[in-house]
Amino acid sequence: MDDLADLGLLDVEPDDEPRDFFAQVTFVVQDHAPLLERPRLARAAFEAVRASTPDAPGMLWGTLIMPAWVRLVVGPAGTAALDVYVAAVKARAAARVLEQIRRADDDSLDRVLRYSPVWGGAIYRVWQPGYHRQVFWSEYRLSTALYELGRIPVAAGLAEAPGAWPWLWIGGQAVV
Repeated sequence: MDDLADLGLLDVEPDDEPRDFFAQVTFVVQDHAPLLERPRLARAAFEAVRASTPDAPGMLWGTLIMPAWVRLVVGPAGTAALDVYVAAVKARAAARVLEQIRRADDDSLDRVLRYSPVWGGAIYRVWQPGYHRQVFWSEYRLSTALYELGRIPVAAGLAEAPGAWPWLWIGGQAVV
């Protein structure tokens, strides 16, 4: 087994700790509700993610806010650092989104409010537990992931071009 690791045929270092990788991370709104279709809530989530840029393991390469989910491209990072970062981003984004929801007088609160007498009454949940992660090891795959990130709003019929979608950011560059 050590011979395979020495040849680079395994994705695991000799101490069984995975090496750093790039990742595409997606976290989803509770019950897949299109909560972020409201511009003020999408803006709140987008600003929270962008504010987390200095804390990103490796680098935050891009982010996309869609009506029912958020996608980030980060790395290189290890699993532990990525888990900590995603938890912090989700908490920050949930706090900002909830702040906007509480200010408004609309039905957005119904999408995040759960009532449970067992757990102490009202519980506000913006995100589903956990996150989805797609790992890739090369800069070529990173480039492809960023290109695909820009095409998602167009494919969903939400924008005519990637640069027309306001909740897309790729590496500090304007998307065209």
